[in-house]
Amino acid sequence: MNIFIVRRNRGFGGAERVAERIASRFETLYPTKRLWAGETYQGRKIPGRSGPPWWRSLRFTRHLDRLNLRAGKDNVVFSLEYGPDCDIYRAGDGVHKLNVRRRFGGSPRWMLNPWHWIAPRLERKCLESARAIIANSNLVKSLLSQTYPHLMQKIVTIYNGFDPAVFHPSQQTRAALRRELVLPAEGTMLLLSGSGFVRKGLHHCIELLARLRREPGYHDAHLVVIGKGDAKPFQAKMKSSNVVDCIRFVGAVDDPQRYYQAADFLVLPTRHDPFSNACLEALACGCPVLTSAENGAAEIVTPATGFVFEGRYDDAEFAAALAFIRASKTPSQAVADSVAHLRADDEFAKYVELVTTIHRQKQAAP
Repeated sequence: MNIFIVRRNRGFGGAERVAERIASRFETLYPTKRLWAGETYQGRKIPGRSGPPWWRSLRFTRHLDRLNLRAGKDNVVFSLEYGPDCDIYRAGDGVHKLNVRRRFGGSPRWMLNPWHWIAPRLERKCLESARAIIANSNLVKSLLSQTYPHLMQKIVTIYNGFDPAVFHPSQQTRAALRRELVLPAEGTMLLLSGSGFVRKGLHHCIELLARLRREPGYHDAHLVVIGKGDAKPFQAKMKSSNVVDCIRFVGAVDDPQRYYQAADFLVLPTRHDPFSNACLEALACGCPVLTSAENGAAEIVTPATGFVFEGRYDDAEFAAALAFIRASKTPSQAVADSVAHLRADDEFAKYVELVTTIHRQKQAAP
């Protein structure tokens, strides 16, 4: 059996890291090829690294479809990308037209970007070509089923997994990182982890920090932000909330586990996330999570390990979030143990089972 892992982008993003992790694991069992834009396959470089996003995706899809790799009975094409035909599609980006609706509401501004016209067509194409569709949360499974009811029988939920050798509690790291960031050793540290600060809910994090610092015993609370994003649109909110000096913007990091180990709470009031790896990894490091119901990872949060915003972000909801922070007493190891069943080995075992099933189906087909 030959495995082909498809993802156009490569880098430090959540989906890109998942693609690389899946490829690395599969190549320990089967001949495995990464089909990334910029890689060379059969003597030709795969296009899709230059031009506007819609053009990159169209060129990437056209090139891979011409290879027609899924036609081979010994080949299993495992895609994490809109567009190319595949045997298995992992819908880690959710449903594009619903993402657009959340972002723009009733505004017609989305029409100005060709990507928002093209992506739904590429999405439908790869979903309908796949023999199996992986949703990384029941939230995504529900959204897919609502949008593509004729494909319901193909959808299976497999939660993301984490590497316990990397993500685990560490009191030593907690103390060291706080010294590096010049934060109070015992002060409350909130953490936002993710790229795209508007979607990830930085404005809600700022509001929560401001309210928390007004609480008795929390005057030295700070917010640390890791990931790519533009902080300028939030300066006015930071100034009016009187928290400019209480927020550290670190930028993208390649060792997020150190920040999860150091933080008291991960705060991710995201507008939408199919399943935030940051939440899973933070929990695995013993860090409780405050996130939104629009995040598939909210499904793994319990009343003892986190708080889920329903989306109102009003006085009552912020008060409930603060009450959780004040009452949070779950030991870090107990928080980590709550997600012990979601290790990467367990996730990968389900992938292997699914790939083996698809391979058998292809072998049995006339």
